[in-house]
Amino acid sequence: MPSFSSLKQIIYRQFTKGHGLSLKTDALRYLEEALLMQGVPEGSWNDAVEFLVEAYVKKEDVDSSVLVTKEALENLVETLRNNLAATSLGTDYRDTCMEDSPVDAAELFWVINAFDMPRWNYLSDLKTFEPETQPATIFAAPTEKGDMYRARFNLLKQRTLRNEHFSAPAFVSNDRNAYFKITPIKSLLGRENEQFLLFGMLTELQDGKFFLEDEDANIELDLSSCRHGSGFFVDNCFILAEGTYTEDNIFKVDELGLPPAEKRSVTDSTLGTLDFLGLPKILYSESILLQEEKLNEDIAIITISDVWLDQPKILKALRKIFEGYSESLVPLAFILIGNFISTPYPYSGAQSQKYKECFSQVADLIAEFPNLANFSHFVFVPGSNDPWGSNVLPRPPIPNVFTTKIRQKVKRAHFTSNPCRIKYCTQEIVIFREDILSKLRRNCLLPPNIEGEDDDLTKHLIRTVLDEAHLCPLTLSVRPIYWAYDHALRLYPMPRVLVLADQCENYGINYQDCHCINPGSFPNSDFTFSLYYPATGKSEKCVLPTDTLW
Repeated sequence: MPSFSSLKQIIYRQFTKGHGLSLKTDALRYLEEALLMQGVPEGSWNDAVEFLVEAYVKKEDVDSSVLVTKEALENLVETLRNNLAATSLGTDYRDTCMEDSPVDAAELFWVINAFDMPRWNYLSDLKTFEPETQPATIFAAPTEKGDMYRARFNLLKQRTLRNEHFSAPAFVSNDRNAYFKITPIKSLLGRENEQFLLFGMLTELQDGKFFLEDEDANIELDLSSCRHGSGFFVDNCFILAEGTYTEDNIFKVDELGLPPAEKRSVTDSTLGTLDFLGLPKILYSESILLQEEKLNEDIAIITISDVWLDQPKILKALRKIFEGYSESLVPLAFILIGNFISTPYPYSGAQSQKYKECFSQVADLIAEFPNLANFSHFVFVPGSNDPWGSNVLPRPPIPNVFTTKIRQKVKRAHFTSNPCRIKYCTQEIVIFREDILSKLRRNCLLPPNIEGEDDDLTKHLIRTVLDEAHLCPLTLSVRPIYWAYDHALRLYPMPRVLVLADQCENYGINYQDCHCINPGSFPNSDFTFSLYYPATGKSEKCVLPTDTLW
């Protein structure tokens, strides 16, 4: 029999050095005895212990206590036996999850309402995030407005300073000056005719005069001869400006650009396991979820925008789609995005009944296909025409009074906010219904750079929202936002998939490892929609042949 001491060292190392936990003596003894008595082969010790540690971290509140007790481990093992149908500790838990007790992909699908997301504040002095203790409310205090912009500023600045082009070398070398250094605006005083790189919020404090504002000061900008990169530069967006401080106390800008984006993998390696979504803890490790994600190559998510349920032709088109997919591989989810009526919702009793009947019709339609009604998720995201939210973001879900029948007939129906988020295995998917491209074009302070490869305005749109790490970087007078819920519109960390349901044409574009999708307007684009495959991270444009509808 292998020695107890070798296994004990592995257990101790995985719990303490690997995850910063402390093991009580009886807990350590229990775990090594359990593993040996169940006949775990010596070559599988590392994998078995690693899985148990990851399961413990997922299950327990390790922030409140880093001391691992025997009782906690006994409960963990019992839970794993029940939930994962593990026959013994002598099996490889990763194989047990994937083979002996297959993971149900549909159970690894979560829909997150914008109003349920936790708030995190970045503390620039401590260089860390901490949870907001005060609950958010739509009736926020006046100070929340300033806090909203301050939070955006701090978030983007810490991300920018972490970028390799803005990070000073750790050791003195000849390349120490080969990086960009951001200067605070207040430090410009008395340094006329010198060149600087500034970071702040672009504002138009006076008609025709642009200013840059950081946390301490602001300065007037001269943009008459500046060059700018890709993206839409709008009032209240955050920018990097390189130029010269003049004797007139004006900053003459030579180069203007958006702050550099950061890939999700880089953010995760920096922030660790911070939960920006507020999801419940699960027992599956990231490696198991990733394996499940890659193995299910046929799993697909269908996205359709502008599903006008008051139009008979839309219901006919939906029937064709449901018929086709019910006879093949059932999709994991249908993301149906508003507007769900073709004209703005009128607040009257008669129209309320008609609106309710629209969802009753689609409930009956889905119920005709039991495979879809029982096994596919149906996610409903409201648009601006739908009741009853005001013209402020985030927009609340469609009220239950209209959706009773569909909740009864469709097992996995989700009525959520706009925007909302979906978590499938390891992937975060953000869905936002807004004609954001046209709004950015109308309100940009500088004409977009459309020369050469930058002639596609959708690429400018994607770069703007991802570089700004915000779904709607417009000023509040153009697109109002609930100040206390601004965090629900942030794109930090960067999602794996971003669905921008807009009136413009269908596209699927990758930027910084984020796959960006616009399904197009279903009724206005010859019944176009998008099909996304999580296993490959790719999407397809789908068009329903119109000759099959009549």
